[in-house]
Amino acid sequence: MMIIDFSTLGLFAISAAALTLIPGADMLCALSNAVSQGTRAGLITVCGAVTGVIFHIVFAIAGLTALISSTPVLYELFVVGGALYIIWVGVSIFINKNTLSLESNSAQKTIKKLYSQGLLTNLLNPKAIIFMLAFIPQFIHVDAGKPSQQMLMLGIELIIIMLLIEIPLVLLAGKIAENIKLYPALSIYINRTFGGIILTLAITILFSHICQRV
Repeated sequence: MMIIDFSTLGLFAISAAALTLIPGADMLCALSNAVSQGTRAGLITVCGAVTGVIFHIVFAIAGLTALISSTPVLYELFVVGGALYIIWVGVSIFINKNTLSLESNSAQKTIKKLYSQGLLTNLLNPKAIIFMLAFIPQFIHVDAGKPSQQMLMLGIELIIIMLLIEIPLVLLAGKIAENIKLYPALSIYINRTFGGIILTLAITILFSHICQRV
């Protein structure tokens, strides 16, 4: 007997896909990196973001997510610190002048940087903790028992959905990048667009949090 029925898994898949299609900071980072540095860079960023989701799932199952949300000081540090980091990422992308015609200094350094950017952008996103506390629990049936296993199943489904959506988008962005190689400076303007959107998202999160505190 399955812990979660197929109807619940299907409803979760539709809901998670709809939310994933709303561009978040991690997806925008991946798309920006794919356009400015190629498909490989975007895919590495996605891998980092997926790792961030894995951490969030483990934290939620272990009760750390609930602990952070119920501890004012920890929650404050998480929200403000996370928003500030995403602002920094947005600024970095906005001012990034790399184009497809430029070579990176070190392949190893580039992989580490791209992966870390995807990981931290997802891991430190204040919206992620809200997602784990407010969204996923709606699909957990307490009467069925084993809530941790249910959370794990939904988390794995979320990762699969995320990969199915973000990988094709990154491949498309990489293909677009190939087509604008004759106009390498165009990637700079794309970076400014993505960076500006990420900045807007982060500032909105921070402003909303400040308003709630007033």
